[in-house]
Amino acid sequence: LMAWLVGGGLALIGALCYGELGANLPVSGGEYAYLHRLLHPSLGFLSGWVSIFVGFAAPTAAAAMAMHLYLARVIPHWPVRLMSAATISGLAWVHIRGLSPGGRMQNALTLLKILLLTAFVAGLWGHVEFERWQGSFHPQRWWTPGFAVCLIYAAFAYSGWNAASYLGAEIRTPGKHLPAALIAGTATVMVLYLFVNAAYLGTGPLEAIRGREEVAHIVAARVWGDRGAQALSLLIGAALSATVSAMLFAGSRVLEAMARDGYLPRGLGELNRSGVPGRAVGLLAFLAVGFAWTAAFEPLLIYIGYTLNIFTALTVFALFRHRRLQVDGIRLPMLYPAGPFLFVLFSIWMTIWSIRARPTATLAGLLTLAGGYGAFHILISRRRTRLP
Repeated sequence: LMAWLVGGGLALIGALCYGELGANLPVSGGEYAYLHRLLHPSLGFLSGWVSIFVGFAAPTAAAAMAMHLYLARVIPHWPVRLMSAATISGLAWVHIRGLSPGGRMQNALTLLKILLLTAFVAGLWGHVEFERWQGSFHPQRWWTPGFAVCLIYAAFAYSGWNAASYLGAEIRTPGKHLPAALIAGTATVMVLYLFVNAAYLGTGPLEAIRGREEVAHIVAARVWGDRGAQALSLLIGAALSATVSAMLFAGSRVLEAMARDGYLPRGLGELNRSGVPGRAVGLLAFLAVGFAWTAAFEPLLIYIGYTLNIFTALTVFALFRHRRLQVDGIRLPMLYPAGPFLFVLFSIWMTIWSIRARPTATLAGLLTLAGGYGAFHILISRRRTRLP
């Protein structure tokens, strides 16, 4: 629970920092746009490169796999990987059809998820055994590698707190609505996560839920029996489609922004008849399907959380430079500079311990960064050779 609290607090600080950056730089692309303008084009490119694979394609696959892992608890011999690929492809098709159909679908799925979580927590709360938490408060464990890895998982679960920043150019009055979306969304998710995990830990048998992906099913089976657990798993599977949809929706805008700046094929930045970067959505869905077919669930989470952690920290660090460059811009109420500094400090700590605790998954993240760095210099060298 402390990991969820700290992770949520860091996400809220990050949302405040991104909200201020987005209010003053109303452009699409998120970290790519901010780092490109405030620190260095190479860092912007690297963040965009990482966003393509780690920020959106891999989390889209992870959410789709989680969705169908729940459904597999209800339907025998359910083909998890095949149905994950089908879900990604189907939702991508809806988004390619236009902003309005995709937006309506996203709003409906998100509302379903919030209502489901609220009802689930309310139903479990009467069964929570608070006495089982006695003697479990051990502050000395908060500085261990295990807690750092826990924060990486929590950071992955909170990932998406920055999603509104990817759509900055498409938001009306972004100086007002972008910070509000980031802060209100993050605060709501933080409260929901704290309550739902308190219900898990106070209700479910700890040995049964340790190391399992479909925790809600196990807890529901203990409280409501097998039929109640199966009904819940079906609802959770449907609700997780909101995450798949959101990742495709936001991630394609990073591809669009990079293509417009000349770092990706120009066709990815073109809008279709419906005003949507259809090719970017299609490419992102294709990459996500590849992850869903080939990756295992837990290593995928570490790979995502560790690598994204680096660029969210760099973007929060860029706020210091922004305030020096634009002294009369929009300012959000935050504990500046202590808040951003704390975010960066925790990110460094999590990164170091992640490397030590999960070297294989973090090596995959480093290889992704190395590939992006090489791709950036190849593109720059090609641009120079084309100059007259």
